[in-house]
Amino acid sequence: MTYRKLNMNTHRYYLGRTSMVVDLSRPLDEQAALAVIFRDMRHHIDETDEPNGAVFDFARVDQFDIGTAIDYGRRYDDAAYWRIRGREQQLIDSHGGAQSDTGMPYRTENIVRGVSKDNPWGRRFHDAATERWGQLHSYTGY
Repeated sequence: MTYRKLNMNTHRYYLGRTSMVVDLSRPLDEQAALAVIFRDMRHHIDETDEPNGAVFDFARVDQFDIGTAIDYGRRYDDAAYWRIRGREQQLIDSHGGAQSDTGMPYRTENIVRGVSKDNPWGRRFHDAATERWGQLHSYTGY
């Protein structure tokens, strides 16, 4: 699923994605919200420090999809994975782009792109997301 969280000091969003194994017999929207809560609890703890002065609101679900690749090594065989990767990049682009693309003044809290410009799967990710949820932003890869 994709999510967004607002830095209340800068008024810029961080846009991201996360995943978890779900129980198909239980409400999926509740499980998506739970996955984002779990991700939010460890956000930046396992990565880089928060930006100076960051005060983030709670992360909120944007979109979710149900994949079949429980084995993470098989994710590229899963169309849901393609859609989520494409949605994440379109979210970043629709909010002004990653800092690595735009330079200052920054428009998002995303330091780097979700999908690198030269990712050979980039167009597939973009098109899959667009087909599922509509296009938020035009394709920005090569």
